[in-house]
Amino acid sequence: MLELLTAAITAAAVAAAACVVPSDVVPAPVVPQEERRIVPVESLVLAFYWWPQECRRGDNAGSSGCRAGFGLRVHGLWPDGAGSTYPQFCRAPTELSIAEVRRTWCLTPSPGLMQHEWAKHGTCHWPDAASYFGEMRRVAATIALPDLDRGPVASAGGVRDAVVAANPAVPRGGIFVGTDRNQWLTEVRICLDLGDRPRSCSAGAGAGDAATVRVWLR
Repeated sequence: MLELLTAAITAAAVAAAACVVPSDVVPAPVVPQEERRIVPVESLVLAFYWWPQECRRGDNAGSSGCRAGFGLRVHGLWPDGAGSTYPQFCRAPTELSIAEVRRTWCLTPSPGLMQHEWAKHGTCHWPDAASYFGEMRRVAATIALPDLDRGPVASAGGVRDAVVAANPAVPRGGIFVGTDRNQWLTEVRICLDLGDRPRSCSAGAGAGDAATVRVWLR
C-alpha cells in the first residue's frame, strides 16, 4: 500500500509540474458580498477539493480546469475562529489581477473560485490578495497530495491513511474528510495553526474513520 501511495504522490507531482495555464484564463468578476461575520482568527484551514467530484457536481463542468484532469486541488485557505465559528466577507474585496490568477491557476483551476475565496476568506486575515494567495501557495507546497485514483480507498480512514503516509507531520486528527449525502468524497482539509503548522481540528474532523467514502475517478 505504501509503495502504491508513493508512486501516486510522484505521479501527482509530475502532473502538477506539467500543468500549463490556458491562454484564455481571465479574472472573474467581483462576487456580491454575503453576510459579514467578524470573529477573532485563532487558526487556519487549507481545504482541498477532490476536483473530479467538483467537476461532476456541475459548477465548473466544461471548464479548462475540469478538462485538465486534476485530482486534489486547493479549495481555499480559511481563517478559523474558536469552536465552529469563523469570519467571512470581512471587507470589500478587489478584483484579482490577471497575474495573480495565472500564478494560482494550477493550484485552483477556477478564476471564479479564486475570486470567491479571496472575498469570503482572504479579506478576513490578509492585507491584500497577493498576500493571501502567496501564503496559500506556500502552504500548499508543503503538503504532498496522494493520488486517490491510484490508491483506492473505501473509507474516511483510508483517505486519512493516504494523507498521513504522504505527510507524516500531519496528525490524523488534523485531517478533515468531507463527503456529500451519497458518500462521495468532496474534499480534504488540513487544519493549521497561525504559523502554518499542522494541528488537530478543533471543530472535528468530518467523517469518522469507519465511514464509507466513494471516490469519483478521473
